[in-house]
Amino acid sequence: MSARLTIVHAPHGSDHPYQVVPEERTPRDPVGGDMVSVGFLTTPGGAAQGVRFYWERNGRPQTPVHGRPISVGRDNDRWLVELGVLEAGDTVEYWMVADGGDVTVESPRYNFATRRRRTLAGISAVEETPEGLLLGTLASDGQPGPILALRRLEQAGGLQLALGTRGHGDTGTTDDGRRTNDQSAAAGSALVLGHSSSGEPDRAPVTLSPAHPVTLLTSTASIAIAPATGWISYVANGASVPLRLRWVEAADGTLATVELSADLTDDEALVGLGERFDTLDQRGRAPDVAVYEQYKNHGNRTYLPIPFVISSRGYACLVEGTGHVAYDFGRTAPDRWTCIAQAGGGKPLAIDLFAGDPAACVGALTARTGRPAAPPPDWAFGLWMSSNEWNTQARVEREAALHQEHGIPATVLVIEAWSDENTFYIWNGAQYTPRAGDWTPRLADFSFPADGPWPNPKAMSDALHAQGIRLILWQIPALKYIAEAHPQHEADSAHAQDQGYVLRGADGEPYRNPAFWFNKAMIPDFTSPEATAWWMQKRAYLLDELGVDGFKTDGGEHLQGRGITASDGRQGDELVNAYPNLYIGAYHRFATERRKGDAMTFSRAGHTGVGAFPAHWAGDENSNWEAFRRSLVAGLSVGLSGVPYWGWDIAGFSEALPTAELYLRAMAMAAFCPIMQYHSEYTAPGEPSKDRTPWRIQAHTGDDQVIPISRHFARLRMALIPYLVREAAYSAASGEPMLRALCLDYPADPVSWRTTDQYMLGRDLLVAPVVYEGAAGREVNLPPGIWYDFWSGARLEGGRQFNVGVPIDRIPVYVRAGAILPLHLAPGQALGDDVGTSTTPSHLTLRVYPAAAGTATVVLNSETVTISATAEASGVRVSLPPLPIPVTVMLPDGRSATATASAQPQTLLLG
Repeated sequence: MSARLTIVHAPHGSDHPYQVVPEERTPRDPVGGDMVSVGFLTTPGGAAQGVRFYWERNGRPQTPVHGRPISVGRDNDRWLVELGVLEAGDTVEYWMVADGGDVTVESPRYNFATRRRRTLAGISAVEETPEGLLLGTLASDGQPGPILALRRLEQAGGLQLALGTRGHGDTGTTDDGRRTNDQSAAAGSALVLGHSSSGEPDRAPVTLSPAHPVTLLTSTASIAIAPATGWISYVANGASVPLRLRWVEAADGTLATVELSADLTDDEALVGLGERFDTLDQRGRAPDVAVYEQYKNHGNRTYLPIPFVISSRGYACLVEGTGHVAYDFGRTAPDRWTCIAQAGGGKPLAIDLFAGDPAACVGALTARTGRPAAPPPDWAFGLWMSSNEWNTQARVEREAALHQEHGIPATVLVIEAWSDENTFYIWNGAQYTPRAGDWTPRLADFSFPADGPWPNPKAMSDALHAQGIRLILWQIPALKYIAEAHPQHEADSAHAQDQGYVLRGADGEPYRNPAFWFNKAMIPDFTSPEATAWWMQKRAYLLDELGVDGFKTDGGEHLQGRGITASDGRQGDELVNAYPNLYIGAYHRFATERRKGDAMTFSRAGHTGVGAFPAHWAGDENSNWEAFRRSLVAGLSVGLSGVPYWGWDIAGFSEALPTAELYLRAMAMAAFCPIMQYHSEYTAPGEPSKDRTPWRIQAHTGDDQVIPISRHFARLRMALIPYLVREAAYSAASGEPMLRALCLDYPADPVSWRTTDQYMLGRDLLVAPVVYEGAAGREVNLPPGIWYDFWSGARLEGGRQFNVGVPIDRIPVYVRAGAILPLHLAPGQALGDDVGTSTTPSHLTLRVYPAAAGTATVVLNSETVTISATAEASGVRVSLPPLPIPVTVMLPDGRSATATASAQPQTLLLG
């Protein structure tokens, strides 16, 4: 046994963001003042009789320490050594020696240097630049610190603090939403007054007076730094916010992390941070920004984190880049929030401050980091149907036929279990001759046996399109590890390795996914144009020949570890958070280019700027009321973080089927959600189906209301499509979300910052879903102004709370006065009547909700026109431009008039 004795130690573990393994060092990257301990294992269990720990501190041998056994097991024994508190700048070398009786084993030698934390304590020099100011900094120890650049930004009175830069050049945005900066790191470097960083004498120094702060102004904000103390004052819209700046330097003086903190007022709320499932207002919490696959019950973990926070005091803060960021929003110190951002290899780190209300701040964020080039296609706004059980053509065609049989319109069908589960681009059961790894497949390369799972994918796709249903196929960014022989997959994998098309580990070998899902898979490198082209071309025939309309780009959270390297040089945590955008962006561009804009992606993960690649859904969740509420919170927070189009799996997708009540309440909410989709997990053969189709839920629960009410809301959804299309176009242009937290439109109302069960759908509809079991009524917070009940047309005074009854077939919805809602209604004008699956109606209804005056744009046959309505003593006057189709104008009380298609403007007076 002793001959097999080994010592196992991984100083950084697997760099897992939330789990510490026994064999790692704690902390992984010590800072001066930290208590440091070293964990390690010996294998097999019981083989080591004792372990000695040897170490040197600053080149001086220290007293050897006997390892303390923590646990003894059959496979391994766990040991711990505590080094105590280390000082900043300490260098440590250590190794372990294990005694196995008849053999002694020595580990490799490990090294680390303790980092140094420093605080901005003064300004030594100032230089003007075209963008703002360059500041030479002093730390609290009197030594020079990094160069600090203050820049004006174009967006919302934006001001940028960029630490560690030389101040020459500008930042920009890549196609994947990643911030770039062509400035080199200059931690600790000197600032030459009167000269640019390149040595050219083209700038004059600014006179530095200890008594006067160095100030940079915009039209709505300013930032001032006291030269003698380094105190920072940020003023946004009249609110003064004291800031503090600290940083951590690595042993070589390069920038490791940057810490910015700001004062909090007693009633201040903080929202954003990407897709957050725990709460909308993050005050009192300590979230971080790490792309992570948390399977259900997400807590404070998320697939889609974004380092962007909006304060109710009238400003927002964005940490640029994709490094890890940790926040503390008053959890440790109730009067202060803090962010600690990883700089990464001494690279400069920029923090942007925007001034304004939430809408202005979200607009500034998306203008800077990316907006959709266009909204999703119109067909994306009908009902989506999906299930992991639908793994044959017969099953797909049967479920589509049942939608028609029950009169429940749908416009999108997602197939997850379509591929061979090895290549992820070849249909399961297809017959073909394996080719070399550079093969670009065509449909003619495959034959489909009549008794196979997919006997004719082309005929299936054509039939779905004939029914008005678009087809989305599931994807995953992985070259799966499989033990059994699969010649085509083996050829693809070998080609990817040979050509450098996969991410690499610290040892230069292909990186292997350490997570449980697709464990050991290689990961395609979407930073490489060649790798991206190779990967996507294998899927081209799906778009070009089969007519597939887009991809469900699942996953993207498969990276851990600082040693991972991409072909463009990005490594570690910077790459972990960047990867979903790289992956999703590649698919989105490829599909929309091949289909000339008539395609989309549907994604789970992401980071800053991912909203440019619509759309997204909330990932995996259980079918219970708590998950319903958590998903709604996620949709509101991600909208405040720059993601405009979002949806979720109606009533959850996993484990026990939902009750009829939960399903119908969720169906009602989803009808008023940007993306309306039901989906369910896989069910093993012989087990009861876990489908979330209306007929499966009705059969399971025995409640005969499920199909009729689901039909009602699916048809209502089709009626709403003209409104949804208009609001989607506004979201693409403005960067603002379709699913809008109330603080976005009513920032002066303190309640709106903490409301998680109401929202605006677009700019005109207030939605108050029922999210608690057994509710006969619910409290509605109606913001100030005049509102109309969407169902009855009743006029209501806002600025109050009231209780409203909520029968199972009704969801409280209210329309803002002055709104003009374009709807596709049947001739009887009743909500919920059948209007088919066409998203280009031949007749439109405009519901006008009177105010003193109102205007609205409407999309008619792909043409955007402007309509105005004015309330007068004699009635409501509606001015119409030339119309390509007939239009019926209707008031809340039912009065209506119809205008025919005409090349001339028309005016209707509804008295």
